[in-house]
Amino acid sequence: MGEPPADLARSAGLRFWWRTFEGVQDLFAEGHGEEGGPDDPLPTKTYRGLPRRVLSAPARRIGDARWSFDGFRRARPGGGPHRATLDEPAVSALLHHAFGLGRVELGPHAVWPYHRMVASARCFYPVELYLWTTAAARGLPAGCHHYDPAHHALTGLRDGDVPDALRTATGTAPGDSLTLLVVAVCFRKTAFRYRDYAYRLCAQEAGMTLGNVLMVAGALGLRARVHHRFDDAVVHRALGLDGDEEAAFAVVDLSARRPAGGHPPAAEPPGADTGADTGAALPPIRPAWLRTNTADAGLWSGLSALDRAARLNGATRHVPVDAGAFHLPADDPGPAGPVPLDDETPSSAAVELAEALRARDSGGRMFLPADAELPAHRLALLLRHALEPVPSDHAGTDSRPLVDCHVLVRDVTGTPPGLYRLDPAPALVGLPDRDWRGVLSMLCHRTPSVNSEKANAIVFLSADRVEGDRWFGDRGYRILHQEGGIVAQRISVLAAAAGLAARITNGYDEGAVRDLIRADRAHVPIFTLVLGRRRATAQYEPPLIW
Repeated sequence: MGEPPADLARSAGLRFWWRTFEGVQDLFAEGHGEEGGPDDPLPTKTYRGLPRRVLSAPARRIGDARWSFDGFRRARPGGGPHRATLDEPAVSALLHHAFGLGRVELGPHAVWPYHRMVASARCFYPVELYLWTTAAARGLPAGCHHYDPAHHALTGLRDGDVPDALRTATGTAPGDSLTLLVVAVCFRKTAFRYRDYAYRLCAQEAGMTLGNVLMVAGALGLRARVHHRFDDAVVHRALGLDGDEEAAFAVVDLSARRPAGGHPPAAEPPGADTGADTGAALPPIRPAWLRTNTADAGLWSGLSALDRAARLNGATRHVPVDAGAFHLPADDPGPAGPVPLDDETPSSAAVELAEALRARDSGGRMFLPADAELPAHRLALLLRHALEPVPSDHAGTDSRPLVDCHVLVRDVTGTPPGLYRLDPAPALVGLPDRDWRGVLSMLCHRTPSVNSEKANAIVFLSADRVEGDRWFGDRGYRILHQEGGIVAQRISVLAAAAGLAARITNGYDEGAVRDLIRADRAHVPIFTLVLGRRRATAQYEPPLIW
């Protein structure tokens, strides 16, 4: 695959940032913003004085959760659903199931009452979604829109087809493209409390949102491709983002998926006339939106500095990434051999994505998993697709996520307790000589609100920060956390289909986990997911009915 260019290997100083953002102790040393008062940032961005369009009620069922995985498609005759056009009902289903409100929490203890389809630290939801529909969309005008999940509505920001300037800046081309979706992050929503540590949380949630978009698009019969490397200034200008308090983190090109043997229409070359103002200089827009928190952004100056350092300007060079360089060496499976995670089990039955998303749960504020053994086929269901290739701009072809996955099995039928490495085969490779008891004790001590001792399994996702810096420069931090978020969301949603809650926790000792998986200091644990059945509690969380 070659070497990264010199300007992408400039990030030795990022060692400081990895240390800062991986240490929870630093968070508590710098203090917290007050939560729950009148100065809380609104959980939903609300524009003033702009046209709004309430979307139709989203479909209650959209398809199998696994249609976005190539392995699953190849094994099914017909290759799954396909869609050549995008209409208003499809947009409604896409946006609602990607990041809409799924359920509400009622009662006197409802501290965080509104729950979306993606987990968020303390339900702050810093992610914002923007959709630029093309003239080919049916029932929707071409233009740039912001998605308001609280009212399931679109706010119009610009009229007209996707400009050539934006296509060039994001590395996308017309062809079968139906719409561009931008995942942005409003830092203040999380940073007012978590300060600089919010950069990690925002990047993780952006990644989980991307993972959800990929799954929903697959179920709806669309192709989705993630673009991490784009000209930030052009994207911010197009959407009216200030680039300081709110910044774009990823662009998703959603295109037509045609049946086997179908022929796509000839793609227009970049720069072709689309009937819209496609000048290189997009006219600026400054849409007004409602602000409630007035805390000094200097309180999270480290976050702002890192995000500015991660910007790309001008024409981007999409250097193909050597995905293999990011992974730990393969482990010896030992005499027992790997444990295959095949699909010839009850898990091969249909897994309705909409139902899994409504059931997705983090275990409640105090997560005490129930005492119930997990059938092995359910563990296979939630793990076997975790490392499937992701369509992205890392390379010309879909590539495996740039993270490694280890699983600590605690209470699974027919699977001995212990540490395993997830192989993309897919299979679990047993690591029998690892002493995991100290890590389990550490997790219980560091995060007493989660009883990890009772978990059926615990998943550790890790990334090679040195390779991230080498290939992506200062952008590597957020790209690797987004890669981890994609995998974490896959596991969380399929865990819900298997009847489990999946609790993401950042409360762990990085060194202890690294020692357990026997990685050097270049390899950083970035996610921990505690999996178990949720017990009945006093929390009442009915799903929203459309």
